Amino acid sequence: MDFATILSKISTGAQIAQVAAPQIQQYDADHVAATQQILQIAGVGVAAETSDKSLQTEALASAQLASSIVPLVFDLFSWFKHNKPAPGAKA
Repeated sequence: MDFATILSKISTGAQIAQVAAPQIQQYDADHVAATQQILQIAGVGVAAETSDKSLQTEALASAQLASSIVPLVFDLFSWFKHNKPAPGAKA
C-alpha cells in the first residue's frame, strides 16, 4: 500500500468519525437509533473506499441489513440482562 492510499484511508476514516460523532453522543438517549445510524454510516464509508459497483452495493445492503436487526439485538440483550444488587445489599 502506498502513502497516498494510506492518506486517503485516513481521510475517509476521519470523515466517518466526524459524521458518526453526533450519533455516538445520541447513544445515551436512544441506543437503537444511534447504533442503526452508525452502521449505516460505516456502510457508506466502506462503499466510498471502492470504485467497484458490486462491492458498493453489497456494503450498503449489508449495512442496511445490520441496521434493521439492531432493535432485535437490543431486545435480546434486554431479556438476558440481570441487575446486580447494590454493594452491601442482600441478594
